[in-house]
Amino acid sequence: MKSIKINQRVKDEINKAAEVAEYMWNREWAERSGGNISINITDILDQDTSNCKGFRFIECDKFPKGVAQLIFFVTGSGERLREMKIPEETGCIIRFNENATGFYILWGGKEHPGFRPSSELLPHVKIHLDKLSSQSKHRAVVHTHPNELICITYHPKFSQDEKALNNVLWSMIPEVRVFVPKGVGITQYTLPGSEELSDRTVEALKKRDLVMWNKHGAISTGEDAHVAFDYIDVANKGAKLYLQCLASRFVPEGLNKDEMQELVEAFNL
Repeated sequence: MKSIKINQRVKDEINKAAEVAEYMWNREWAERSGGNISINITDILDQDTSNCKGFRFIECDKFPKGVAQLIFFVTGSGERLREMKIPEETGCIIRFNENATGFYILWGGKEHPGFRPSSELLPHVKIHLDKLSSQSKHRAVVHTHPNELICITYHPKFSQDEKALNNVLWSMIPEVRVFVPKGVGITQYTLPGSEELSDRTVEALKKRDLVMWNKHGAISTGEDAHVAFDYIDVANKGAKLYLQCLASRFVPEGLNKDEMQELVEAFNL
């Protein structure tokens, strides 16, 4: 399969994604092919890809027109994140055509002739477009299945009340209040990869640091894959501490409102 050469900056961003994939696997957040990562590399690829003759083309008509000619690294459908140490076999670089009616695979996907990007590419793409429109520096999107965050959102109180959920998470340890300052959003269960889920996620991420796909997993964005992962990792620590307290048969007191407000003022949150 024809493939482009990638520069060091693109390699660095992909290597960060590979490191994050390993973190998620080690935390048991990436069972089998669970989870996916994408990076907008349009402005750092540093080469002309307008002539895509000879590259494999995958037709698809469900993507928004704004994605035309944008270039992404994205993990593959059905691929195991634990095997991402060789990213060109588990991920790929794609370039959407000028009409956004499909995309070319420019690099990667070497293991399988039928290789395709993640089945949840649509939510990733819509999130990237929203970040571009708001001139955000966030170029990475990370989706994974953090055990404790998923578990706590099964509680009917928290699945229906973002304020209650965030008050609990923020109160568990100062780092959650400081490093997840906008908190966690929740979308009600929606078919994975669907346009409805994509639109709900985009709206939720406008005001939150990460979003829980109810009964499914978490998704976040960041300047790179490490930063996007940090939001989920830190929020999950709050959920884990809360659940450990409940498992020990007591309801944790946590930081009170005054103590959390002190953090807000000290760190200009």
